[in-house]
Amino acid sequence: MKKLVVKALEGASVIVALVIGVILMNTISVESMLRGKEEPVTLAMTEDGLQDDFVGLPAGDDIPRVTSAEEWDNTWASSCVTIEPVSVISTGIGARYSWVPAYSNAGRRGGARKKADVTRTSLDVLGEYGEYFILQLPDQSYILAQISKDDARKLKAGKAVTLPVGKKGGVHRQVLANITDLCEEYDVNTDGVFYCINDQWNESHHIMLQLIRIGIALGTTLVLGTILIMLVDKILRVKD
Repeated sequence: MKKLVVKALEGASVIVALVIGVILMNTISVESMLRGKEEPVTLAMTEDGLQDDFVGLPAGDDIPRVTSAEEWDNTWASSCVTIEPVSVISTGIGARYSWVPAYSNAGRRGGARKKADVTRTSLDVLGEYGEYFILQLPDQSYILAQISKDDARKLKAGKAVTLPVGKKGGVHRQVLANITDLCEEYDVNTDGVFYCINDQWNESHHIMLQLIRIGIALGTTLVLGTILIMLVDKILRVKD
C-alpha cells in the first residue's frame, strides 16, 4: 500500500513540476532578454523609412503620444505613434501572429494540422497568439491594442510604461466576435487596433524562442521533479 502511495505522489510531483515549468516558460520575458537595449526611434527616423521597420521598437520622446480615443480615431494607418496607458484589461482572446506557420506537422499519420486563427490565450502554451487588450488612455477612454505579454504584466503591476512604436491595424473579425460585449462595456471603437509587436524580429527569431521556451519548461520539470521526488522518498523513507 505504501509503495502505491509513493508512486502516486511521485507522479503528482512530476505533474506539478511540469505545470510550474509551463508557467515559467510563459512568464520569463525571453524576447526582452534576447533583444537587449535598443535605440529609441525618433520622429525624423520614421519620416525617412518604412513604417514596419520601426513598429515594436522603443519610442523616442518626440514620437506622437495618443492620449484619447478621439486622437486615436484621427490617427492615420500610416502613422507611427505610441501610447502611455493608464491601465490594461485582458480580453483572453488572441489572434495567431503573422510569422507563425498556419500548419503544424502534429496531425494524424504525420499529416499537417491547421492551427486556429484565433484562440483563448490560456490555451496558447507556445506564445503563438497575440492577445487583444483594452487600454485605458490618459483621458479615461479605451481602445483596443495588441501589446507584448511583458508590457501587459508591467501595466497590470501598476508600472508606468511607454509602449513601443505602433501603428493602427485592422481588427480580426473572429476576435471581435468573441470580445464584442467587453468592447461595448468600455465603449471601445473597434474600427482599429494599436499594434506594437516587432514582427520582423520575431519572425527571424521564432524557432530560437520556441526552443528556449521548451528548454525552460523541460529543464524546470526535470530539476524540480527530481527534487520533489527525492523529498517524497525521504519523507516516506522509501527503501529499495
